[in-house]
Amino acid sequence: MEVGLLNKKVVFIIQARMKSTRLPGKILLPIPLGNGKQLLSWIIDELKYSIYKGEIIIATSNNEENDVLASFCNLNNIDCFRGEEENVLSRFVAIAKQDKYDCIVRLTADNPIIDIAVLDDTIATHFVDNNDYTKTEGLPVGMNFEVISSKALLDIENHPISDAEKEHVTLFVKNNGRYKIGLYSPVINPKLKELRLTIDYASDYSLLSTILTQYDDKTDLKGVKMIEETFKTYPWIFETNATNFQKKQYNNSEEEIKESILFLKQFDFNYAAEVLNRKVK
Repeated sequence: MEVGLLNKKVVFIIQARMKSTRLPGKILLPIPLGNGKQLLSWIIDELKYSIYKGEIIIATSNNEENDVLASFCNLNNIDCFRGEEENVLSRFVAIAKQDKYDCIVRLTADNPIIDIAVLDDTIATHFVDNNDYTKTEGLPVGMNFEVISSKALLDIENHPISDAEKEHVTLFVKNNGRYKIGLYSPVINPKLKELRLTIDYASDYSLLSTILTQYDDKTDLKGVKMIEETFKTYPWIFETNATNFQKKQYNNSEEEIKESILFLKQFDFNYAAEVLNRKVK
């Protein structure tokens, strides 16, 4: 690690809101169930181990239901920024204007398993390669990271953007073609890539609660190593949420229809999938 990289100013922005159609209030649920610490606290506590010592800011909306989240931040001495509900990008841009950050790391409040070593390596790759945007690939769903330079994020304001690009913070940068995009692919068991470690459904919460019952935040076994050990010892528990649908960002209707066909086939709606497939052709 180059010494100069540690002088870079990094901010960790955790995108969060209390409103959730599938599992309301999930980000402040105790995990493990019953006597665990709140889901959001798992993320915050692990980020404090980063060698970059970046600021941690919760980015939420002004909606009334998020008042409890603001109270959580105040109680735990965590900065909280509140802005528009639908225009999530505007929250990130406003935070980027507050200080001269070299990069912004985007995280979401429903992904409690953080591998801080992988995160630090991703940030280093971003700086060394002089990228505008860097993401990880090959990690379980809910464990990947996105890093964007402050310069690129602020540049978005100079261009017309769609509602989808306002909602999905990095969509414009990823697809525009004017920015330098980089990938960081940590070497892990390829079988782990298909595991789902984000929390959208009750079954997701149940799985993560089960995993974190085996460990606590003081153990040396964290992040990818923790998931590898769990997968090796109890591979069957990952069947708990294996059929849950993961929302994605689609560039066009063709991509969305292709995904819909796969989704129908997954649940044996083969006739419907074939009808849709014929209509596409």
